[in-house]
Amino acid sequence: MADEPEDSVLTFLRRLEDKFDHLNDEVATHTRMLDLLQQDTTLIRGVLSGHTRTLDILLQATRMVRGAVNDMAKETVTAGEVEAIHHDLNRLQQQVSELTARLEIVEGRDRH
Repeated sequence: MADEPEDSVLTFLRRLEDKFDHLNDEVATHTRMLDLLQQDTTLIRGVLSGHTRTLDILLQATRMVRGAVNDMAKETVTAGEVEAIHHDLNRLQQQVSELTARLEIVEGRDRH
């Protein structure tokens, strides 16, 4: 009879220890998940930085093309030259639009 309180306390302590072990496992899992999220965020920032540089280059190219078009307005140009410029402008505009969309997606992920 005298051992019953000690047995119930030991049983309680064993259950408590099991629960703490389970909590420690969960904390370790969440820590690993947090580490992975931090790695993903670092990768996303790198991609974002690359897209930003590319977008800057494309915007600079757009300004240069505009300057060239303005210079051409002072000259006589052929239909083929105009067609080539339109092709370049359309390609440039498409690339800027695609990069802008990708950048918005990456920025959206980084906010969440």
